Amino acid sequence: MRLPSSLSLAASLAAGIALYCCAVAPASAQTPPPAPTPALGGTGSIVNPPLREVVRVEERSAPALTENAPQPMGYESDVHCFGYVGALRETFNARVVSAENLAEQTDYITGDLLFLNGGFDRGLKVGDQFWLVTAEEEIFHPVTAKSFGRFYQQRGQGIVQSVEPRTAILRVTNSCTDIPIGSFLKPFEPVPIPLARKSPPAVIGDAPSGKARGRIVYTRDGIVSVGQDHSVIVDLGAAEGVAPGDFLTVYRYASGRDFGIHPVGGYWVSIPNASGVVVPRTYLGEGAVLMTGDHWSVLRVTDSFRLIEVGDEVELK
Repeated sequence: MRLPSSLSLAASLAAGIALYCCAVAPASAQTPPPAPTPALGGTGSIVNPPLREVVRVEERSAPALTENAPQPMGYESDVHCFGYVGALRETFNARVVSAENLAEQTDYITGDLLFLNGGFDRGLKVGDQFWLVTAEEEIFHPVTAKSFGRFYQQRGQGIVQSVEPRTAILRVTNSCTDIPIGSFLKPFEPVPIPLARKSPPAVIGDAPSGKARGRIVYTRDGIVSVGQDHSVIVDLGAAEGVAPGDFLTVYRYASGRDFGIHPVGGYWVSIPNASGVVVPRTYLGEGAVLMTGDHWSVLRVTDSFRLIEVGDEVELK
C-alpha cells in the first residue's frame, strides 16, 4: 500500500534526526563541561591559582678595571736596543771580523751570517746567544766633568750556528739597527720589562721626596733635548737604592742670566745656580727605571711638561 506524500516526508525527517542524535551523542558525552568563570569584582578571589615558572636574569658583573693595575713601563726595544754604561776598555768574548756577504754589504741585519775571530778556543758553543754591541763615546758627568764610563750600544742579538777551533759563524736573529764589522759579542741575558703602578707626577709647589738624587748624564745620538718616550741614562743605580720599576722625578732650578746652558764635553748642559741662590723647583716630568747598573740606570721618560736636557736633576719618587 502506498503512503501519502505528506506522511512519507515526515517519516524521512524523523529518520534523519535519529541518525544525527546517534552520531553526536557519544562525542558530546566525552567532552567535559566548561569550567565556571569566576566572578569579577567584590571581595572574591581565586583559590589556589596555578603556579608559574619564574626565570631570573642574572646581572652581569662589571668588568674589572685595569687603570690601577701594574702596567709595563716600556717596550722590549727600550731595553734590548738601547745600551749600557761600562768600563772604558771592556773585554768581550769575541768580535765580528767578516761576513758571508762581505762583498755586497758593509752593515748587516737580521738573517745575515757573521764570522767571528774565535771558536772553541774562546769557549763558544753551537746555540750560544750574544748581544752585538759597539763601543761608543766616553760619558763625562755634566757637573763634575769627570769620566763616567763609556756607552756601549746594543745593536742586536745573534746565535752561534757553527763552531771551528779558532772561528765561528753567528746568525743575526734580531737587529735593532745596522751591525758593522767590528761589533763585539756579549753573553745574552734577557732583560724583563718592569711592571709598576703610575701615580700623578709632581707639579710646582710639591715638596721634595728627600730620597736619592742624581742627574741625567747621557742621551743617545747626542740629542740635546728629549721628551716623553725617550730613554736617557742617569747617575743613580743599585748602589743608591734604585731598582727597575722605580719612578724618578725630573726637575731643574731655573737659572738667571749668569748661569744657564754651557758646553761640557760633547753636550750643552744645564748648569746649576751659584751657591746661595735659592729658587723653587721647576718640574719637568718623570720617568720609569727600566734597568740598572751599579751607579747608573736607564730611565724612560713617561711624562714631560718641558724639554729635558743633560744635566737636569732627578729624584727617587
